[in-house]
Amino acid sequence: MGNGKIIVQLHNFSSINLCREFAKIALGLGARDIIFTKAVGTGATTGVPIAQKLAHAKKANVLYLQEIEDAIELTSPDEVYLFIKRPFSKETFNPNIIVESYKEGKTILLIFGGADPGITKRELELGVPVYFNKVNELGCLGEITLSLYLLRNLIEEED
Repeated sequence: MGNGKIIVQLHNFSSINLCREFAKIALGLGARDIIFTKAVGTGATTGVPIAQKLAHAKKANVLYLQEIEDAIELTSPDEVYLFIKRPFSKETFNPNIIVESYKEGKTILLIFGGADPGITKRELELGVPVYFNKVNELGCLGEITLSLYLLRNLIEEED
């Protein structure tokens, strides 16, 4: 059993600060592959270059693409999870399932919406929409922090 790959993606945002903080959190929690899609305004022109610089310093990879479909096409993930609040999702985030897939050597793409809700109904059909149970709306920074923290702890426990 080999280790898979976990890729994180921020989709549909315009904020420099959101982009920078997303990258800092992802890198700080061990992400090595980050994708930005549907960035507009200063999020695209200033935020993404800042994130690229942060990633370069950590020897991580950054892709800046137009749409979620582009990210899926280029990374060929085995599983795609889209984080979105209820009622847009009926499935709760289960880190155990993702870690199991990771341990099987699969590539998993975790997509976080930068706007509210950030991901369209059509885009939700590209993967499994999930939400966090027992917590109120966290926003994408809270969601990436909690999800990567839980995943990292479970992966380290099993190693």
